[in-house]
Amino acid sequence: MVIKILKVNDLNKLQASSPLIGLLKCLAAQVIVAHHLAAYGPFAEIGHAKMPQLFGFFSDCGAWAVSVFLVIAGFLAAQSLDGKAVGFQNIPRFAIHRYLRLAPVYFAGLTLTVGVALLLHPWVSPDMLPAHLDASVLLANFLFLQDILGLEALSAGVWYVAIDLQLYVFFLCLASLSHLTARQEFFLDKRWLWAAVGMLSLGYFNVDSNWNMWAIYFAGTYALGALAYRSTHSLKNGHGILGLYVVGAVFCVWIEPRPRLFVAILTAAVLYSVQYISISPHFWTAAARKMGDCAYGLFMSHFAMLMLLSCVYPPLKDGGIPLEVWLLAIFVCCNALGWCIWRYIDVPAQRTMFKRHSNKIARHFL
Repeated sequence: MVIKILKVNDLNKLQASSPLIGLLKCLAAQVIVAHHLAAYGPFAEIGHAKMPQLFGFFSDCGAWAVSVFLVIAGFLAAQSLDGKAVGFQNIPRFAIHRYLRLAPVYFAGLTLTVGVALLLHPWVSPDMLPAHLDASVLLANFLFLQDILGLEALSAGVWYVAIDLQLYVFFLCLASLSHLTARQEFFLDKRWLWAAVGMLSLGYFNVDSNWNMWAIYFAGTYALGALAYRSTHSLKNGHGILGLYVVGAVFCVWIEPRPRLFVAILTAAVLYSVQYISISPHFWTAAARKMGDCAYGLFMSHFAMLMLLSCVYPPLKDGGIPLEVWLLAIFVCCNALGWCIWRYIDVPAQRTMFKRHSNKIARHFL
């Protein structure tokens, strides 16, 4: 495997599926699985008894890994919009495209979780079951509205998908505002808009958990990723914007300690550096990309697997199988399910959507 430093003119040749980004997504997804494993069900109970430090760490700190996903999402969103004029009239089209990108895997994960809860209700660990499972809760969860409406989430992690969609549309609106002023004397660079809104988020909204169902609560973290991409691809004054923003973010961490924000800053630094590195094709780079591709399926489906295994473990826990073997089996099962979701749901859905998009473009030019 050969690593070389890229020239500035080569930066635009980078692909979204960077192996290092894939590796970050995969590692973050494993930490999220460990977090929920240490927080719910019978494995959490016995794990805290036998491995208190390890399970305590993942229970208390594992959720920090969500910051990695938020920064990467901002980075890839900025990458997807690179070179595109985003007018306000185009926002619905972009938003629908993003929804269609998220929906198949989201629905698959939610359907699996609800299915396990309904079919195996008597055997699932009680702390993993939803308190209410009626039509209004189901509809709100399938429309990404459960937190806004004050209803229960039916699976761990569904809140993130709703926030991801909100953030994408929110940053589209900011980019559109920049595009609107492009022909005016006073031009608002979207990077400065992202930075300004991000600092407002970090300095005010992010310290008040009452805002955590809205995009503005997470906008500061998302902006780190967006600026990490845009600052390299607009070199005239891009470095200064990112530098000032990082200094402001560090100051916010100092004023109001937030480990999640510190993780986000480190992730943005890695993403910024990744853009200058080209890694030659290799078996491990392909594997890292694929693991990153499977991370979303793992993120959305692992809780259903944990619920299922919580039914199996109690009658077998006295069978002499070491806890370490159980933990290994859990991660293998969760990752296998995540791969299946990616291979048989995500890939076909995206292939179909891409084909339709290509046909529309072809008809436009005929």
